[in-house]
Amino acid sequence: METAGKFRKARLLGALLTMATALTVTSTVAASPASAKVTDLKKVAGISRCLGLWAQDGRIKLQHQSRCGPNGSYHIHVWSPGHDTNSGTYTYAGVALTFNNPWPVPAGTNICAELWHHEPGGGYSSWGLPCDTM
Repeated sequence: METAGKFRKARLLGALLTMATALTVTSTVAASPASAKVTDLKKVAGISRCLGLWAQDGRIKLQHQSRCGPNGSYHIHVWSPGHDTNSGTYTYAGVALTFNNPWPVPAGTNICAELWHHEPGGGYSSWGLPCDTM
């Protein structure tokens, strides 16, 4: 009987610690964008999972984040109203890669990009889908 009580207490303690950790992580993530400087808000909003997208003055900057996603072949699909293109295939080895491209669309245009990993056995998996406004 005593062992069952100790087991129950240990399980309860484990559940409480897990919940406390989850709440701490959630509040930290939720607080981060609000604590960012006004000049950094565009940068914070431009990253989704492993891909960053920033649009400004008729150009877009795409960045495959460092140490994010499996090493291997990728391509990026970029689109906005009236524009739709895929980048060439590139090899990613854990180091941040940045691509700067002209994207001549009017101010206020929404632009999105999706990072596609080429699976070794065939097919693709998405590793980020950020959007930004020119």
